[in-house]
Amino acid sequence: MRDLRAALPSGDRSDPLCGGVGALVGAKYWKFNSQLSCDVVYVRDMPTDDVAPIDGRRARRERSREAIIDAVFGLIGDGKVPPTVDDVAERAGVSVSSVFRNFDGLDDLQRQAFDVFGQRFARLLEPAATDNTDRGIRIAAHVRVRLELFEAAGPMMQVARQRALDYQPIADGVGRNRSALADQTRAHFASEARQLTPADASNLVAVIDSLTSPEAYEVMGAANSRSQRQIKRAWTTALTALLTSWPGLPADAPSGHSAPGTD
Repeated sequence: MRDLRAALPSGDRSDPLCGGVGALVGAKYWKFNSQLSCDVVYVRDMPTDDVAPIDGRRARRERSREAIIDAVFGLIGDGKVPPTVDDVAERAGVSVSSVFRNFDGLDDLQRQAFDVFGQRFARLLEPAATDNTDRGIRIAAHVRVRLELFEAAGPMMQVARQRALDYQPIADGVGRNRSALADQTRAHFASEARQLTPADASNLVAVIDSLTSPEAYEVMGAANSRSQRQIKRAWTTALTALLTSWPGLPADAPSGHSAPGTD
């Protein structure tokens, strides 16, 4: 072993007579002995009696936080809108005080729940078909992914739109979600948009995005009592007719391919 005291800042150099003292420098613990030499012990190799309890508390808190957010999703999905703190605590199996230890009130809880929504359903906001496939396949993929998203997360999206009226952080999240849906539409029908003027292409994307929006889904389902299968058939028929008759777009010749789930 070699004397490494000189490598330490002056304030960390130890008197050799004291023996057994040490200094924590960066990621290393320099442990001096009485022979003016030192042993280098990496922090990860040192005793960590306090680490397990800290990690355990952190893990319990994270499980509690996830249970609370899952409770919000479940209550909203059951039609409990808006859920109260008592409702959330009971559903999550935690105390009301635990809810407030994990979140800064209901606004923060709803905002974080909406953030989790974005993580859980991100794949349903991505393009579901490539631009070089037949139009019928892309229509079917667009309808399928929208229906899957709205069936799973429609109630949460509805609550977010309501809260967006008076809570800016959620309004920002709703705006990002709308942009993602528009980008998805734009990707699905990019080949049609390329054949149009920029203004007509923007109009086409806007019409398709509106026709298959969460609001349209709610109107068809709640106001018009359409089932998931009926909405699927209606949207597929409407998009096919729209793209076939849109000025400047040629009819898409059938190729014999079919998209999964279009029966």
